[in-house]
Amino acid sequence: MFILDRKNIFSLSVFFILIGIFLRFYQLNFENYWFDELIDFWVADPNISFDATFFRRNELIADQTPYLFQLLLKIYLEFFGYDPEIGRHVPLIFGVLSIPLVGILSYQVEKNNSFLLTILLVSINIYLIKYSQETRTYTLVFLLSTINLIFYYQIIFSDLTYFKKKYIFLLFVIFSVLNLLAHPFVFIIFFSQIAYSVYSFFVFREKNFLFLLSIPFILIIYLVINYNYLIAQLSYNEYFLLHENWKFYFDYYFSRFFGSKIMGLIYLSILIFLIIRFRKMILFTSNNYLPLIFILFFSYIIPLFYALLKTPVLTDRYIIFVLIPILILISVLIFKIDNKKLKIFLLISILIPTIINNYIEIKYRLNTKPEFTKFLDIIEKHEIKNIALLAPNLVDEIIENYILSVKEFKNKNFRILNIDNISADTKMLWVVCYEPVMGYNCNISRDKRKNWILNETKKLHLLNAKLYEIKN
Repeated sequence: MFILDRKNIFSLSVFFILIGIFLRFYQLNFENYWFDELIDFWVADPNISFDATFFRRNELIADQTPYLFQLLLKIYLEFFGYDPEIGRHVPLIFGVLSIPLVGILSYQVEKNNSFLLTILLVSINIYLIKYSQETRTYTLVFLLSTINLIFYYQIIFSDLTYFKKKYIFLLFVIFSVLNLLAHPFVFIIFFSQIAYSVYSFFVFREKNFLFLLSIPFILIIYLVINYNYLIAQLSYNEYFLLHENWKFYFDYYFSRFFGSKIMGLIYLSILIFLIIRFRKMILFTSNNYLPLIFILFFSYIIPLFYALLKTPVLTDRYIIFVLIPILILISVLIFKIDNKKLKIFLLISILIPTIINNYIEIKYRLNTKPEFTKFLDIIEKHEIKNIALLAPNLVDEIIENYILSVKEFKNKNFRILNIDNISADTKMLWVVCYEPVMGYNCNISRDKRKNWILNETKKLHLLNAKLYEIKN
């Protein structure tokens, strides 16, 4: 392999990070918001008080959504304006910050140039790119998980002075609590860290006192802040997810994490090959890889076990942090291979298909979310500007809040009317149905459309818009 000096290493690091920034910024607002984003945007309205924000959360979603992201989104929108396109800046910022920090974590795991490969793989990972363009909590979870692990490695593997011990201990506790507040699945990382400490004590006689001391502090602070939310989550006997079918056990969401079934197979095969090749070093010696193996293992085992006991809860985005051990282990273990031909073969096997897949994903990107702004652009040229939303109670308020906020609506002559209270002077009306929230049944009840005549239908992705003439 090429020998790089510090200047070249720094230049490559910056170049790879800039690639990641570009890929996350490009097509940032390609799609409108889907329903979960609409909820976060509605809850984070900076024009209402914090009390009203918490009331909105509880009113609709019964505390299912972690609120840390919503509060950070609210603060950002307060400063920069209540606009959906501005809202997309928040996950973008978290996604961009994650790139160099995962590189730092990778260097902690193995102090060689393998961190460059980690930075590149994070930068061009299509899953992380897409979630950096979605106004949801998942890039925040990924970022905080990375920071948490950086301080975790400093606590358990570094020789610290007394002052630094206190400083790192405090930061580790703070970011562990923030990480848990970002999503309840982060308890998997916390549990993995505890499990590793127990394992390392019995197998390697390592006493991670500083980490063990942090456990009660983290739990007490978290429970004081978030006890009601945690109890609410554990109380669910049913969830919207289903048990994983047999195909999951050949894939483990790698096809979603890396863009396609072929890409998932490439990454999964290389990861398994590397772990098997270095199994003795990883499992039976004290090393920096094992904590990542614990996280990788428990990220799947704990949710699957919970599904057997109570209800299915596992889906790919809930364990987005599993990409941290996957990408770091692949990077550092490839660099551990002595056979140069094999090393180059593995690098080519990962990088070239990833670049090709990214080109296809970006060049031929398809819209997967409701096309609200496209609908507004269409009817802007139409003489009828009256709009009514067909949606359950409160859901219509959430959708209306989004439509009122987009630039395609502002400074136009559109009017949004209450479908249950159409004034007598209204002669024509567009009825817009966001299909998923209506169970894909966009038929209007007869009592509402008693004297309505259907004139025109517009079918967009996940939206059904019908123009009615109202006979009074």
